[in-house]
Amino acid sequence: MRKRVFIGSSSEELGTAKIVKEILDRDFDVVIWNESVWDKSVFKLNQNFLTDLLSATLKFDYGILIGSPDDKVEVRGKEYLQARDNVLFELGLFIGRLGIDKCAFLVSDDVKIPTDFGGIKLSMYNKTNLFDKIKEIQELFLKSTHIDLNFFPSSVLASTYFENFIKYVNEYYINNGGFTYEGKKYDDCVFKIMIPETLSDNLNLQFQKEQNRIGVEKISFGSTNRPRNIGVDISITDENKLILIDFPTTLSGINHAISYLLPKEYREHSQDYKIILERELNKFIESLEIIFQRNNCNDFIVIERF
Repeated sequence: MRKRVFIGSSSEELGTAKIVKEILDRDFDVVIWNESVWDKSVFKLNQNFLTDLLSATLKFDYGILIGSPDDKVEVRGKEYLQARDNVLFELGLFIGRLGIDKCAFLVSDDVKIPTDFGGIKLSMYNKTNLFDKIKEIQELFLKSTHIDLNFFPSSVLASTYFENFIKYVNEYYINNGGFTYEGKKYDDCVFKIMIPETLSDNLNLQFQKEQNRIGVEKISFGSTNRPRNIGVDISITDENKLILIDFPTTLSGINHAISYLLPKEYREHSQDYKIILERELNKFIESLEIIFQRNNCNDFIVIERF
């Protein structure tokens, strides 16, 4: 799934937006705010613009807002040129949802910049350097392909899933040199985390069906840092290798988050819902992979989609 970039601008600056899209299209899935193709359209017929914008911030990985000298404003008796107010609003909305490092303000160098925009990636362009400024933004986004942990539902869920469960399984494996099942010690083990391609409304039932298909047994073990034993599904391969298997029910939090933020899309399982869900599932996986790498357990744990 390619990373998705939203481009916002005033109607007068659509020409610049198209140039940005043409340059970024090779590396990203780029959508300009006014596109009307049904599966890419940001603003839908008969829907509230603010609702559509909130949905857009959940569907995109990056945002580029273009500030052009569209409006005259008077500040303390002096006249200035300023970007269209809806562009500034959308910039704030995307920064609030995606974070500063995932947004860029491509702004004409004759536009007044609000004083509280410190820290935001400002690319001041004119007729002679537009291409170079777009390439700067392209490089910024490409370098952030491996996400940092943020406060999206998926990243938070991944962090708590690791801290409350996976960490203890990994520690036991390291400290005890493997796991024991029916009196036999297995020192060569793999821990599989099963992630579905999509989430059903009844995630427990979805996981139960997959458990039945695989055919799992259960083991439990104690941890010095947990008041209760930890239980894990297992499977023994024909090569006599022990596979630990877990189905993270915490993923239901993604569906709950979408249902609260965008109840209509969730109820109808619309195209927007599917895009947001796939994006959040990918972020859950990417966040786990970052955590595994930081905790030196990526050799023991694998993620498998089903």
